Amino acid sequence: MLIPPETLIDGCVRTLIDAVLPSVDSRFARGQVYAVVDVLRNLRDRVEERAAHLTAEAESAHASLLRAAEALTACAETPAREAGARLAALLAAAPAAPLAARLDALRAGVASALEALDTIGEPAATGARAALGGHFAAQSIRDVSTLKPSLLAEISKG
Repeated sequence: MLIPPETLIDGCVRTLIDAVLPSVDSRFARGQVYAVVDVLRNLRDRVEERAAHLTAEAESAHASLLRAAEALTACAETPAREAGARLAALLAAAPAAPLAARLDALRAGVASALEALDTIGEPAATGARAALGGHFAAQSIRDVSTLKPSLLAEISKG
């Protein structure tokens, strides 16, 4: 899952003020650091996550939870069937809109599914674990694909 932009920006501001600024001796460079902090603070509440990425996550989470619920309800064991019914109910209760509310509900559903799978023995949980694993794999690819090329070489040179 992605870290909200506000959290990333807050972390950058804290790092600049707490770690970078005390080490900067040049008056000009300190002014530049404060200027960047000012821009980041003003930008913080104006940034929105890309809806396409969030929509893809919501669709993936919904599909994996549906497959997990189906796999669990098809089991002969009562705890697995009950967990599948709870997942199906959670999916039915997830709002269609707004996207943020839908995604919050689906993320909570994934967490609930993982907790339920901890209480269900194998092999009953195998199909549901595979369904959730597919979502996690796809989400990891989506998260990594948005990263920009690293500047670590430039950073290490100072």
